[in-house]
Amino acid sequence: MATSIPELASNDIKHCLLIDLEIDSTTYYISNAYKAVTYNSNSYTECGALLQVSQFTEDIKTTNGDITISLSGIPSNINYLQTILTAKIKGGIATVYRAFFNDNYEITNVYQRFKGVITNFSVSEDASLLESELTNSVAVSVASINTLLENRIAGQRTNPTDRLEFFTNDQTFKRVPDLHNVQFDFGKEYTGGTGYGGGGGRGGGRGGGGPFSGINVNMR
Repeated sequence: MATSIPELASNDIKHCLLIDLEIDSTTYYISNAYKAVTYNSNSYTECGALLQVSQFTEDIKTTNGDITISLSGIPSNINYLQTILTAKIKGGIATVYRAFFNDNYEITNVYQRFKGVITNFSVSEDASLLESELTNSVAVSVASINTLLENRIAGQRTNPTDRLEFFTNDQTFKRVPDLHNVQFDFGKEYTGGTGYGGGGGRGGGRGGGGPFSGINVNMR
C-alpha cells in the first residue's frame, strides 16, 4: 500500500532507515545513519553504509514483497555475529522505518515502510591477509505477512485425533481407522459378512435389482 509523504520544507532530502529487530525477546535498534539517532525513546546504533536493505515493492493492491537486510564489515568481536549464531533468529520480527531529517539533522518525520517475519539468515567471512583482519557479514531474509498467510496450512486431517482436538466429543471420524485401506467393490452383489467389500457375480442383489442394490452401508 502506498505511503503518503508530505512535501519537505528543505530543498535537500536527508533521510535514513531505522530498523527494529525483535530477536529472542530482545529488540536491537540499528540504522544506516552516520551518527546515533533517537526515535520513540530508542537509540539506534549507527551502521552507515555497512547496513543495506533491499528494495521495497509497492503496488496498488496487496502483494508479497520480501526483503533482505544485510550488515557487512562486522569485526569478529562484535556481538551481532554472536547473536546471529546463538539466538533464535527465525520467527523474529523486523520493522523498517524511513526517517527524514531537517537541516540540523534532527528527525522530523518517520514512516513505517515494512514489517515482516525473519524466515532465514546467512553468515559469511572475509579474511584480509595483508591487514591480518577478519570481518563478517550477516544477512537476514524477512517475509511479509502476506507471504506467511499464503503458505499457511489450513484445515485438519481426517482422523479422530485431529477432529477431537477442534471439536470435543465429535465422533464424525471415529471409524476412519477401521475403513482405512478397505476395498469397496461398488456395484457388485452383497454376499454378507462384515459389510465391507463386495461379493462375486452379477445380479440384482438384495431388494430386487437396480444399479445400487449391491451396496451395503452400515450406519452407526
